[in-house]
Amino acid sequence: MRSLLLRAALVLVVFGGALGFALWKLTPQPPLPVYNPSQVNDELVSAEIRSVGRNHRIGPYALTDQYGRPFGPETLGRRIAVVDFFFTTCPSICTDMAREMRRLQEHFADDPRIALLSHTVMPEVDSVPVLFAYAEQQNALRDRWYFLTATRSEIYSLARSSYLVAKEPVEDSEDHSLIHTESFVLVDPDRRIRGFYDGTSAASVDQLIEDIDRLLHEYPDLKKP
Repeated sequence: MRSLLLRAALVLVVFGGALGFALWKLTPQPPLPVYNPSQVNDELVSAEIRSVGRNHRIGPYALTDQYGRPFGPETLGRRIAVVDFFFTTCPSICTDMAREMRRLQEHFADDPRIALLSHTVMPEVDSVPVLFAYAEQQNALRDRWYFLTATRSEIYSLARSSYLVAKEPVEDSEDHSLIHTESFVLVDPDRRIRGFYDGTSAASVDQLIEDIDRLLHEYPDLKKP
């Protein structure tokens, strides 16, 4: 009798847990926050926009991808983007960031609504052929993971004025204009920032994956082709 009661209790516990998990999955999640310059560390934001508290969007840009093609907002279109800044000869955090980008690509391999944008911060070294070779090394999917270049000043301005992730250059440093950040930035189809993540941390990128799924529910109009 006691054994039967224990088994019945165990069944109830398992059933209750499964039901609770199902209800949690079905419960609508609150929308992700929208980040503006006034909410971000001043050191990472251009001085002229630090007080902006609403309606911040990624500004216009004209870049070149690893195939030598022009890349701008019209190329990205209405896709969710994960953005980072790197350079191909980086011996430290970029290795971990590339690993996590590959993991993102693998997770969303069948979903063209997601794009990965990696910007080189050493364009004088990372030419288009170098970016192409690096993209091949990372097994980057064509038109899904873009490796992007422009002038160093353009990349730096984009990082500080749009993506809000770069510190002020140190004038007496040999690498004074080098953006060396581990941040992954989540950008929605309306070019708004919806999250910042540590691109060297598997746990943080796990959260990013969950947040991308939340954005996909927030934008049901983004249909797979």
